[in-house]
Formats: sequence, C-alpha cells, structure tokens
Amino acid sequence: MKTDVKSIIKEKNRAEKKREMLNREWYSLRSILGNQWALFYFLLGGREAGKSYAVTDFYVRQFKKYGRPFYWLRLTDASQKKLLNNNAEKLVDPDLRRKYGLDLVTNGDAVYEVTERTTKGKIAKKRLMARVLALSTFYNDKGSGLFDKDFLNDPNMFYNICLDEMNREKNEKNSFDIVYAFTNQLENLVRSTKKRLRVICIGNTLEEASDILCAFNFLPEEFGRFKLKKKRAVIEYIAPTEKYLERRKGTIADILMPTASTFTNKIDTDTSLVNKKRLIAPTFSIVFRKDLRFTMWDSNVIAEYNGEKCPEIYMRPYLDGVYSQDQKNAIIARFDARAFTFKNLITFKKFQKELSLLRPVVR
Repeated sequence: MKTDVKSIIKEKNRAEKKREMLNREWYSLRSILGNQWALFYFLLGGREAGKSYAVTDFYVRQFKKYGRPFYWLRLTDASQKKLLNNNAEKLVDPDLRRKYGLDLVTNGDAVYEVTERTTKGKIAKKRLMARVLALSTFYNDKGSGLFDKDFLNDPNMFYNICLDEMNREKNEKNSFDIVYAFTNQLENLVRSTKKRLRVICIGNTLEEASDILCAFNFLPEEFGRFKLKKKRAVIEYIAPTEKYLERRKGTIADILMPTASTFTNKIDTDTSLVNKKRLIAPTFSIVFRKDLRFTMWDSNVIAEYNGEKCPEIYMRPYLDGVYSQDQKNAIIARFDARAFTFKNLITFKKFQKELSLLRPVVR
C-alpha cells in the first residue's frame, strides 16, 4: 500500500513538472543538466525558444561564481566574427550584461571581462571569460587550450563548451565536414579529458537532419528527451509551449513560412527513400575512405558496411583500389535521380554527406 501511495505521489509530481514545462515561454536548462553522467547535451527547437540565451546565462553564471571560462563554437569564421564584433555584443545579450554587471572587451577570438578601469576609463585589470572559435578553421586552433595545469588541478573547474547553430541552413554551401571539424576542435580544446566536461549543442529544427546527430546514430522523430547512455548524450527535442506559439503567432515568419520547421519546432522528415523490405544479397561496396564504406544490396538499397564480401567501387583515387571516375559519376547520377533507397534515414544522411564532399564547391 505504501508503495502504491509513493507511486501515485511520484506520478503526480511528474505530471506537475510536465505542466510547468508546457506553460513556460522560454526554455530552462535546469532539468537536462541533472543528467550528470552525460558529456553531450543537445537542445533542438525552433528559433526564439530561448535555447542560446539559457546556455549563455548558465555559462556566464558559472564564470562569475566559479571563475570558469567557456568556449563558444560556431560553424564558420563569418559567424564567429559576427559574435565578436563590437566587444562581443551578439555573444552576451544586453539583459545578461546588466544582470551580471559585465564590462566586456575582445582581443582576437578572446572575450575578457574588465574588472577595473582607471579614472580615465582605461583598462586596469581584466580576466578571460570566453573564446569564440569556428569549426571551419579548427586547424588554426591547435595548441590553443584554454585550460592549464592549475585549471585541471582545481576540482571546481569545468570544461564548459557550446556549439551554437550546429546545423547548416537549407541550401547553405557544404564546404567542410562538420563532424570531422567538430571532433578535431574538441580534441584541440580538451584533448583526452573525460571528466568535468560539458558540451552543449544547440540547433534549430530544420528539414535536413543534423550531421552531428547522425554521428550519434540517432534522429528524434517526436518531441521529448532521449538518453543515449553508451554515447554519454542527452537529446532534448523541445516541444513548443502554448506561450511560445502565442508569441510566434502573427510574426513575419508565421505569415510567410507558417510550416517551416525552423519556426514551428516540428522536424519535417522525408522517409520516402527508406527501404522497408528485407535485404537479400550484397551487390558491391562503395568506398569513400579507408575507414568508411557502404554496401549496396539488391542493386539499389544502400546500408552501412558490415564486413560484406563483394566487389568494390572506389569514390576517390589513392584508396588501394582501382578508381574509375565514370563509376563515381554514375553513383552520383543515380543518387541525384533518387534511384537508390536506404536502410534507414541515418544511412541516407551519411551517404548524402559523403557525396556532397565530392562535389566541387561553388564560390
């Protein structure tokens, strides 16, 4: 009987928390950060849901309270520079500057809090608050570790990192491999650290599935929180609250693009190329790199490679096999003609990404 009462109370508390979340206008980080076993926290939702504001607020509060600096990552150097312009006015919202009494200046990719000025207004003392970096130029940041031995030896310190706007916009040029750049940038910054590390990734919900989420082999198809414990990741696909929908009603985006997922929060997933039939026999494997290939089944179904023994088509030269440009072009042409189907949506996105890296970049 006691157990039943406890279960009822627990369920009631859970329902109350859910109602509270649905009544919020802005997103709150408190609940998701309770999953302290995770290294990666993904926040997916429409624009103006308060995702970036919530993360900035949390990281600045960590800096002010514990002296923890943070990294803020963007995809391109152009978006990086926009955040750094005018003493990082786009990085930290004016409300947060007032809330924490921040006087900020920038030098290169570094953002400093001015802690003391002379009577003439010149900077007397300052301390590093953040570094703003781009994934597209990660190779420039090797050896740029923000955290020295003193930092590592202090148990109160944390590696606070945010990748903001982790998805390319629809039709945006695909000029570099996001996953490769993200992995290398994290290696630049934290090296082999596994503890006291918090990486928050923020993305608007777009029709195109995220390259980074595909690397985690997971794409959410409905609102909710998903825990990938083997990957040490928590994914929050944020449902639009009534207050959020009310605020967005009648805006320019609502009038001109009322069904666009980046504004509605709803991911529009095209599953028309997903094969639901049983795979019978491998036809050949398609080799992109020595460590990355796909298997073609039954002449038109593409799946991730799992050691199948079959002929090979090489998509690049110098891969220890016979390269044929005609074969490569034929694969690309069949993909463009939607002649292939795929075992699942993640395989489609991975294959699409690899093909995009073979196409010439139009400048």
